[in-house]
Amino acid sequence: MTGTGLFADDVEPPGALHCAILRSPHPHARIVSVDVSRARAIPGVAIAISGAEAREHWTPLPATFSLPGIVIPTVYGLAVDKVVYEGEPVAAVAAIDRYLAEDALEAIEVVYEVLEPVALDPEEAIDWGKGPSPVSTKVYENWPDNVQLRYDFSIGDVDGAFARADTIVKARVAVHRYSAMPLEPRAVVAEFEPARRSLTVRLATQIPHQMRSLFAQMFRLPESSVRVLATDVGGGYGSKAQPDADVVPILLSMLAARPVKWAETREEWLLAAPVGSRSYVHRGELALRSDGTILGMRDRLLIDLGCDGVARANGAAGAIIGAIYAPGPYLVDAYEVSARGLLTTKAPYGAYRGMGKDIANQVIERLMDKAAAALNIDPVELRRRNLPVSFPHQICTGPVIESGSFAACLDLLCKRMSLPDLREQQQQAHAEGRYLGFGVVSTLEPSGGAIPMSIFSGIESATVRLHPDGTATALTGMQSIGQGIETTYAQVVADCLGLEPGDVRMRWGDTESVPYGQGAFASRGATFGVGAIHKAATEVRQKLAMAAGIALDAAPQHIELADGVAWVRNTDKAMRIAEVARRTYFEPGPYAMLPGVSDPLLEASATYASPDVNWVPDEFGRLRLYPTHACGAIGCLVEVDARTGQVEVRKIWVAHDAGRLINPGIVDNQLRGSAVQALGGTLLEQIVHDEASRLLTRTLGDYQIPHIATVPEIDVLHIETPSPLTPLGTKGVGEGCHIGLGAALLSAVEDALRPFRAEVLETPLTPPRVLALIGHAVENGSPTANVAGT
Repeated sequence: MTGTGLFADDVEPPGALHCAILRSPHPHARIVSVDVSRARAIPGVAIAISGAEAREHWTPLPATFSLPGIVIPTVYGLAVDKVVYEGEPVAAVAAIDRYLAEDALEAIEVVYEVLEPVALDPEEAIDWGKGPSPVSTKVYENWPDNVQLRYDFSIGDVDGAFARADTIVKARVAVHRYSAMPLEPRAVVAEFEPARRSLTVRLATQIPHQMRSLFAQMFRLPESSVRVLATDVGGGYGSKAQPDADVVPILLSMLAARPVKWAETREEWLLAAPVGSRSYVHRGELALRSDGTILGMRDRLLIDLGCDGVARANGAAGAIIGAIYAPGPYLVDAYEVSARGLLTTKAPYGAYRGMGKDIANQVIERLMDKAAAALNIDPVELRRRNLPVSFPHQICTGPVIESGSFAACLDLLCKRMSLPDLREQQQQAHAEGRYLGFGVVSTLEPSGGAIPMSIFSGIESATVRLHPDGTATALTGMQSIGQGIETTYAQVVADCLGLEPGDVRMRWGDTESVPYGQGAFASRGATFGVGAIHKAATEVRQKLAMAAGIALDAAPQHIELADGVAWVRNTDKAMRIAEVARRTYFEPGPYAMLPGVSDPLLEASATYASPDVNWVPDEFGRLRLYPTHACGAIGCLVEVDARTGQVEVRKIWVAHDAGRLINPGIVDNQLRGSAVQALGGTLLEQIVHDEASRLLTRTLGDYQIPHIATVPEIDVLHIETPSPLTPLGTKGVGEGCHIGLGAALLSAVEDALRPFRAEVLETPLTPPRVLALIGHAVENGSPTANVAGT
């Protein structure tokens, strides 16, 4: 905001070349030939290279995870024989300035043999009884079909549950493809030093240490020779957690032996970044008794992964997460699911805030609303009857909800919303020819992902140092992506050491200096990140108390630390912490102040690993990959203009339980931020392709995102139920509203359109789609609405 940030695009080393990438104009084509000779001959062009030439200098893009049922393609940073999405990198240029590099792309000659795109509706591509339908065109010709991911799970007597049911409800729930839209697209500044064979890469990433490992692997360098720097990132949201085109400027730097800079344009981001997300279809079923008790659930889940969700991107795991958590927070004992990730000739499928958890929430919450209508039970009451009230509670698929307050969040939300008053407002609006509606859903937010056979394995490290002047530095393997670790981690260290947060400086994002960490993803900052920081700071506190005890002639357990002062409890004996630190380092020194301590400095390093991660399947084949679980409830009030189809969101309410809150202001705005993204993804944002898989939404003029005038009041409420698994009782918070608000909006719009008896099971809720829902309902016998022209 003040212009003092340091983003990758702000850095330009002396003598740096600029990278430009030639991208395929075709979604699917064989590469017959690539001729870069004319581009090489242009004065000022240092490097021009094709995918076939580049293959000699790097290995294929590495998979971000490798779970059973997933197929990994062999693909490179520049296409070699074939392109499988519009915008795929085919060749690259490094020149003395960006303008020349872009112009030089026009001199590259590529001959393509255009192939039929793979743009099938996923539901047409799968016959659940027989498997994938035969296809004439495959994304990867050496694969047997276009299925990249298969996941099947069953537990309990599912058939028996449905046979005993008094009511069975079914729903086809579909969500479109949309994307993260960070302030800064991808940016890379690569510097290779041939004499020392060392590589420094500054880039916008959420996972600096994993990127270092992957770059070292790809370019066959010792990991000790690779340094990754990430300062301000401009937003991550899961979209900056894998290498893809980022490797191209690195290769050019190694070949040119000069720094090379690449800053992606917004159109490139929309066209080819590995962030296309959601894009799924559920066919869910719920079996219930007449009193609303859930007996069993079935689900069939299909996801359009574009050309890849494993190597070029990391979103395919969302299908597995969605399948595991589809029962939501509810008491479901019998459950059967089949999930498939299908390939099409679209850009790679990436992670986006709430990955997989929103997929799960959408289907169960829509089924709960349908069940409430079928049983003539109030939707809130139906949810309340099926929520767990004792903890720890194991979901039938394996995860353990360690603590929670689902029913209390639901009650708090409904009280704050004043549902009877809203129903009166709705009836008054109907009398005036206006359509108000509200929706209420429960949410389950798994956090702190620890995934086996992946680069997201679930540990975090930190180092805390108390300096001789009484100030402190904390180094963390977590990455700041705007979620506020600079503030919250400083608070934790300050509380442990008796300092003010302003006395603590945070360091992150430099693999050369900070301890190994796994970065920012899966809302793990308040669990794994805080766990490591607190553990290290506690060790320093113990040493500080020991040194203060010697200085003040008291036992360490009698020392209190606060407000920059160490004092002996129940006495007036005190000393500034800065003075204790000075004495420890200098006079009389560490051997006198910390006698018998093996590392007698006011410093400690620690690694945090959750005690509740289970990577060994139990007798039912279940794993526990998310150790902490926040919970909550979300409600919203909407007004639908039945003449235009416009949906206005009047207000959003959130009741959330993320365990103990370190900084309530940051938590509030994490929830508000995720709510705005869910609002955009449900009502506005959409990645649109034509029938030939060509992108139509190429700019922010086409791809609509929320802005301040479209965001309603968001009322945030908290319940704090500490987690027994984390040192401070914290849980994740970053994805909460993006997981649940979409389902609440669908519910609210359906409630508003109740006079038309319209079912709202698909997004985006753009005006044309809402008008189509109304029109379909009217054509199928809906009562006449009280609005002229409908």
